[in-house]
Amino acid sequence: MSKVAIVQVENADVETAVRKALKLLGGIKQFISDEDEILLKPNLLIAPIKREVRDKIRTDPRVLEALSKILLEQQKKVIIGDCSAAGHDGGTREAIKQSDYLEISEKFDDVEIRSLEKNGPINIDVKGKKLRNVNIAKDVINAKAIINVPKMKTHSMTLYTGAIKNLFGTITGADKTRIHSLGASIQGFSQCLVDLYAFEKPKIKLNVMDAIIALEGMGPGASGQAVEMNLILASEDAVALDAVAFKLMGHDPKKVPATRFAAEQGLGEMDLAKIEILGEKIEDHQKKFKLPVTAKIAVIPFQRFSNVSIRHPKYTSGCIGCQDCERACPEQVIKIVKDKKDNDEPVIDFKGCISCFTCIEICPEACYTHQFRNVKKVLAIGIPIILTIIGAIIALVLLL
Repeated sequence: MSKVAIVQVENADVETAVRKALKLLGGIKQFISDEDEILLKPNLLIAPIKREVRDKIRTDPRVLEALSKILLEQQKKVIIGDCSAAGHDGGTREAIKQSDYLEISEKFDDVEIRSLEKNGPINIDVKGKKLRNVNIAKDVINAKAIINVPKMKTHSMTLYTGAIKNLFGTITGADKTRIHSLGASIQGFSQCLVDLYAFEKPKIKLNVMDAIIALEGMGPGASGQAVEMNLILASEDAVALDAVAFKLMGHDPKKVPATRFAAEQGLGEMDLAKIEILGEKIEDHQKKFKLPVTAKIAVIPFQRFSNVSIRHPKYTSGCIGCQDCERACPEQVIKIVKDKKDNDEPVIDFKGCISCFTCIEICPEACYTHQFRNVKKVLAIGIPIILTIIGAIIALVLLL
């Protein structure tokens, strides 16, 4: 039976909570034994400027420091590394600089903070249902043991991001944008995530989730709103961890395609009745998170036709000209131009937009929102589908 530990962080003592979570699971030696070097994979995302933005979107450095201490006590060398959503080494190094992670390496000689873009990728055929050849960071391929350290957040495209989605950060450079295009629907992209997880699963020895300050609404970036949960979650089973986390967020885990697909493929347990909860009870800490408004698209049968999505991104104001959205856009339909007042402003070519909402995710200034688009096209495709379904139901009733 899969086990998930839920521990409350009391008096801001994160280290004690992390240690307690691991103890509930049987201790760190249950998961890490002969490996000399351990890679901690946090959720770095982007290089935000404001402290309040930083704290709600990236894995709390106190969680990473606690894990580092525990591993150092076992005479392990620790590497803390990620490929940020910026998609290039410079952007990742800047995100690391602003993440407060460097302070950990300054405290401990055997802890290194590393951009996983630095040593380049290895192109691997992961032999997935949808995802095949992909550029995975060389440090990840060479790692013998990885501890996955995600953050509890909603996600504008995948509905939720946790343990499974966090591994998307092991993909280097522009390959992230290619995979967004490959899986242009929530179902397609979620299957790509599951394919990646299936490939990397043997290396993932443990998953420890930062649910201290979580994120609701239009996550996973600056557009989301912070929610205080003050929890640490841990499990060997990433699927079970994601199921429990989403239940704590007040929603049915089956709503998250990546969790559901992974469970259906036998990669972990999603059924809460078959998961042993250790420590705190779910019902004692459950809150009702606001889901992304874009999440409703996922239940629409014709969502796979990306150019007829109900909502598209919309620029509001506040662009600082960082060009992160321009670089990250999988379809390259965003260009930063100068407006009449010589201010930077992104312009979106909606003909090519696939509504992946990467621009909303990556913008450090929360400059993007969403808008209704192509409603006539949606209705043109949707009404015949609905009428066909109604006709089939009527025919079935008449036959009975």
